[in-house]
Amino acid sequence: MLNTVRKIIFVSLAAMFVLSACATPTTEAPKATSAPAATAAPAATKAPEPTKPAATAAPAATGPKVLRLARGTYPDIIDPQKSSYGIEIEVMKLCYEGLTALDNKGNIGPGSADKWTVAADGKSIVFHIRDGLKRADGTAMNASDFEYALKRAVDPRVTGKQYAEILSDIKGSGALLAKEDAKMSAADADKLFANYGVKADNAKRELTVSFEQPAPYWLYVAYIWETYPTDKKKVDAAPDTWWNKADGHSCNGAFTIKSIEEGKKIVYTANANYWRGKPKLDRVEATYITDEVQRFEAYKKGEFDEVDVTPATLAQVEGDPKLKAEMSRYTAAITTNLAFNNARKPFDNKEVRKAFSQAIDRAGWVRDVLKGIGKPTTRWIPPGVPGAQPDKPGVPATDTKAAVAALIAAGFGTADGKKVDCAKLGDLKITYPGNAQNHARFQFLAGNFVAVFNCPVTIDPVDATVYTALTKDPKTNPQMARQGWIQDYPHPQNWLSVYWKTGAFAKRYGYSNTTLDALMAKADATIDFAESIKLYSQAEDILLADVPGAPMNHAEVLYLIKPYLKGLKENPSSSDAEWAGEWGPIWTYDVDLSQVPASYPKQ
Repeated sequence: MLNTVRKIIFVSLAAMFVLSACATPTTEAPKATSAPAATAAPAATKAPEPTKPAATAAPAATGPKVLRLARGTYPDIIDPQKSSYGIEIEVMKLCYEGLTALDNKGNIGPGSADKWTVAADGKSIVFHIRDGLKRADGTAMNASDFEYALKRAVDPRVTGKQYAEILSDIKGSGALLAKEDAKMSAADADKLFANYGVKADNAKRELTVSFEQPAPYWLYVAYIWETYPTDKKKVDAAPDTWWNKADGHSCNGAFTIKSIEEGKKIVYTANANYWRGKPKLDRVEATYITDEVQRFEAYKKGEFDEVDVTPATLAQVEGDPKLKAEMSRYTAAITTNLAFNNARKPFDNKEVRKAFSQAIDRAGWVRDVLKGIGKPTTRWIPPGVPGAQPDKPGVPATDTKAAVAALIAAGFGTADGKKVDCAKLGDLKITYPGNAQNHARFQFLAGNFVAVFNCPVTIDPVDATVYTALTKDPKTNPQMARQGWIQDYPHPQNWLSVYWKTGAFAKRYGYSNTTLDALMAKADATIDFAESIKLYSQAEDILLADVPGAPMNHAEVLYLIKPYLKGLKENPSSSDAEWAGEWGPIWTYDVDLSQVPASYPKQ
């Protein structure tokens, strides 16, 4: 339910936060020690001592191997063809697998398809669905399961789709994506699908995907949740609600969903029919607690095996040698953005967006609010992603005097031209997921704008899941909100075309630039990777000149991982936005039961 609490911030920044610094902890694993050398048995004597009974070995540790994850925001929807947020995708990644798979380094490998052939002109890919592929319940799978998913993902009769634009390169998808009509007749839909470039041949176990133009990055797209094989029988039985019940998910991934306690907990069990073999973990439990300090305290009590480290808990971790040894810290391919709804006043004016970008104290945000976690930025694509330009200016950088001058010059000044006219600027509001930690953070941000423009700003906390839902619709996406992007795959197409193309995520912000669209389309179709990077770089520059949002910082991720967990710490990924090792080989993750605490599950 919408939290209606609202506060007007009109305060000095100096009283809000104390400055602090933090050092990056060492995350190197302890070196293995060699076993002591065996000693020779003593020589026998003529009168041996009475023999002692041989020592019995300690019984092997028994019980289930459970990974207990402390999670924050509960997913808004768990439907592969409708979901778009990381909190939703993490659920589906444990349960399903697409045509291809990505490892924690971003390398493409086999998934449900064991091999594929890309046409010389880049306009089609033939995927071979691996022999013997099954769902968790033992149901045999074939190419038609993936054909159904890729058709459902663009079907005009399926409403509420959030990520369908990523499939816009498929031949004939344009006519399908242009319509959304739950009452469309089957005959009319069939006419549109007649030209759709996804065809299954079950006899050959082949799925052919054809494109309007070359799509050299599409093997990355082939891994995403849009290709996850939802079960048609389950969907047909309950079209709008199948996904919020455990038995609605006929999984083909490493785990299957055992139970869903909405808003609180999701439990997964190992899939014995997974093509790689049954995972070593018997169970994964994700418990949702929005308060990050509460999650942290539960971890310390042994109730969780992994938890995120946040600005609110970092100092405690660094001050405790035991916790510090359990912390893993690494760079993330994540950009946080002060998102402006370009369709709402005053942010329908580019000069206002520029001024607010100049008003943001990025260094102070990272230093005082994030406690040094991350790096201030004015760029969109983070370092490490092909095509990133970290040393180049991006959106207007922090300059408070220039920010005020820009608003006055844009017509938002008083008659004497000396200060900002708050009445002309209108009501200002920042919306965010409401919890104790976020209240302080967004007081800082609102107070930042108050200090620069001397105009009131409303802070608007709402329920975390409600916030997620609000941001998906351009009619409800807040006037200002801290949003951003978590990398799906390490390619600039994922950072630019997928997000900022007209009709894609850009529609959430009321943003469209046809010149940018044309340049991104040209880059997407360029097979020569080096040449495509030049075009993507130009496209990012055009995007940032428009300031549809104001990038604030690139992120780091910090996690506490219990020492008895095996695999999470060893498989970090820049895409790990939800839990440590999220993108690694989860089917190999293990638990040393001889080290677990008394609080660890016994059954």
